[in-house]
Amino acid sequence: MTTAKEKRYRLSLSWEHEKEEEWLNARSAEGLHFKKLSLVKYTFDRDPSVRYTYRLDYQGGFGKTMSKEEYIELYRDAGWEYVSSYGAMWHYFRRPYEEGEEAQLLYTDSESLAGLYKRVQAMIAVMFFMNLFFMVFNTIRGGVLGYSLLVLYVFLFAVLGTGYFRLGKKIKRISK
Repeated sequence: MTTAKEKRYRLSLSWEHEKEEEWLNARSAEGLHFKKLSLVKYTFDRDPSVRYTYRLDYQGGFGKTMSKEEYIELYRDAGWEYVSSYGAMWHYFRRPYEEGEEAQLLYTDSESLAGLYKRVQAMIAVMFFMNLFFMVFNTIRGGVLGYSLLVLYVFLFAVLGTGYFRLGKKIKRISK
């Protein structure tokens, strides 16, 4: 039996991964089960006979302390099924939904959760400064294209800055 595939389009922001988890869990309650993501396109399999709880983890730099296979095995041992990855850093896991157990979390203590937020915040900072370098380079070059890109960069910096500071607030809140 083949399952029907469906697509949904949605923009998700790294600093709001909890909202993405909620959205994926709501889709699963409708019988849509996440398979993969490409930028803004989510692919789902339709199967109303099952329901999952989805969680995301941000983890990069495999090979330094463990391989990706060891990382996935760690989650498998804890009862999570690996589903997909996005950008080689965001990893999607699921487990069968259990009635009354809404909060099956990957991070159960504030120290680990703060570590997750700090890793995402560091990635945002790197993106911010890389784009700052490109903005300066393009502005110095001048011309219509350079100034048009300046408007785009201002918007991008506002979005990245918002994410950076929202994560900072989350870190402060859970570190108290």
